[in-house]
Amino acid sequence: MTTTAVSTPAPTAPSAFPASAAPDSEQAPAPVSLRAHDRTQAPAGGLRIVVALVRSTLLGFVREPVGFVMQFLYPLFMLFIFHAVFPGELLAGVSYAQYLLPAMVTTGIMTTCLQNLAVTVAGERETGALRRLAVLPAPSWAHVASKCASNTVLALLNAAMLILVGHWALDIDLPGTARAWGLLAATIVLMVATCTALGLVIGRTRPTQRAASGLVTPVVLILQFVSGIFFPLAQLPTWMVDSFSVLPVRWSAELMRESFLPSAFQAVEPTGSWETGRGLVIVAAWLVAGVVAAIVVTRRDTVDR
Repeated sequence: MTTTAVSTPAPTAPSAFPASAAPDSEQAPAPVSLRAHDRTQAPAGGLRIVVALVRSTLLGFVREPVGFVMQFLYPLFMLFIFHAVFPGELLAGVSYAQYLLPAMVTTGIMTTCLQNLAVTVAGERETGALRRLAVLPAPSWAHVASKCASNTVLALLNAAMLILVGHWALDIDLPGTARAWGLLAATIVLMVATCTALGLVIGRTRPTQRAASGLVTPVVLILQFVSGIFFPLAQLPTWMVDSFSVLPVRWSAELMRESFLPSAFQAVEPTGSWETGRGLVIVAAWLVAGVVAAIVVTRRDTVDR
């Protein structure tokens, strides 16, 4: 009788991986999150992206003739129109154009940094530009930083244009002291930052470009009439002056008038004197409130996530 040997397979060591999770050399690598790359990107790369976005914003603003004329050149047009209609003096030694120039600097900041920014951001939100930007390897702060930078450039160019043209064409005196120039610079910086923050809030909360324009345009127009832009506050009803004295536009216009006009003009102001400290505090308070609101709104807006 012949016995056949049966070979028993040698036991194998248990696999460290379940059968369903065995490693596969041909398996595709896990997708890399662009947002993760976004947050770890080097600052230098982020700055390059900000510069590119600023350049795109400025070129887009110039290439849009209607927006460029109506928002950037609007204060200059108003200065010449009112000078032609009211060529005389508003007060002894102060022409109407001299009174209007600092107010038009405030108006230029509002139209550029508040109105234009709100409409632009709402348009980017509506067209999906914010969502497309979110999937690029760009830092999360690039969009806000580019808007702040482009607004600053536009506002400074607008203010410089108004001041130089007013001085050369209409013979308007420039600020005569270092303190006056410092007050003018501080007011411009505070108003640019405040209007930029508020513009971001409005742009982020409006669903469409038309909705943003419908909200911010009448607001900017009304503020010019109740804040001493076109005529002295003494000509307005007391209740109106008191009601709108909590807004930054009224104080920005007065602070800039203090920079340009002789000290005798302060008698025309509601209190009969310049209120420098109060004005700076109110504008700064609006800046803080605007920055906080912009941070909250941006974090809650999921359109770019």
